[in-house]
Amino acid sequence: MSYFEPSALVAGQALFLQNYKKGEWRLPDTAVLASMYTGQKANPFLASLRKREDRSVYAYIPTRRAKGTDTSREHDHTGTRGDSKASTLSWNSIVEPFSISIKQMDNNLMSFEENYAAQLNSCIMNILERQEAAQLANLIADKTEINKGEIQGAWNSTDSVMEIYNAQSEKFFQNVRTSMDNNLFRNNVMVVVDSLAYMNADFNVNQGSQNGTNLGFQFAGMNIAKTTSTIDSDYSGAALAFDMNTVGIVPWIPVQNRKALDPRAALTYNGDYGSITVPVYDDKGNVAYSLDFAIHSYASRSDSSAKGGYKQDVTIEVEVSLDLAYLSAPLSTFRATGDWAGKADSMVYQFGLLPA
Repeated sequence: MSYFEPSALVAGQALFLQNYKKGEWRLPDTAVLASMYTGQKANPFLASLRKREDRSVYAYIPTRRAKGTDTSREHDHTGTRGDSKASTLSWNSIVEPFSISIKQMDNNLMSFEENYAAQLNSCIMNILERQEAAQLANLIADKTEINKGEIQGAWNSTDSVMEIYNAQSEKFFQNVRTSMDNNLFRNNVMVVVDSLAYMNADFNVNQGSQNGTNLGFQFAGMNIAKTTSTIDSDYSGAALAFDMNTVGIVPWIPVQNRKALDPRAALTYNGDYGSITVPVYDDKGNVAYSLDFAIHSYASRSDSSAKGGYKQDVTIEVEVSLDLAYLSAPLSTFRATGDWAGKADSMVYQFGLLPA
């Protein structure tokens, strides 16, 4: 006796409303990427010089001479020859592929278009997250071993970090600004901070006459970007500072991808190349700029019955990618003298607030 089992309702199924998707599809943190696009301004032809993935690209600047010791004019004076410094651009390729079949969604609540859009969006977010982590790692690895000038802290020569005393936490950013001034970077300084350091900035910038203490003065000439990533867990707040327009990224995609994807060609065996434009958001949720991602797609006959499709099916393979080169203005050994002899100079400075 079945007791009406054949006519029992199957499990109830429905799609979530759009607002319930916000948790799963939160925008990735791209604060570092947003603050580093200035590298493109260094030379707009750098990306165009890279014709293919295996071509090397170099950029050069003339370097300063070392200080002399002469104190009088001579009739037979002689001098040293000038020199230049090269910077090699190295692009990292971040690639995310996905697949879908023509018949995969025929017997599903979700449509083919919804599935395709979700997977494409996921790949884009994954690439942004991976590039964000890669460029933050580049900044940290590139930090200078030379940081001149006195502030309310001490130089950690082992880890190349200017450590600020915890008692000066309210003046953390004044110390950062003063240190950058001491190194002759006086305006338009970009400061990438972790969550702990940003809390100091957020508190101090909102102090004023009504709150008794004006701490907002210390942010003059600085652009602060908050990353949710960890810069250095040894400190109660860490920051990476660099002069704007001297440290950045250079985006690149293959020549064949610099056009729209042809949907008809994308469903053939040979497939097609194309690009999609992706906005990059700053830490305030505003669009900082856009990047062109490369996309490649092709199709082939398949039996996709084991993957939600059918025995006679067509599988579409899609690949999304983006290459970014980290670019930091090359520096000579001009400042590597005295106590700094043998040290590497760089545009990137790290700061850390010592724990209490």
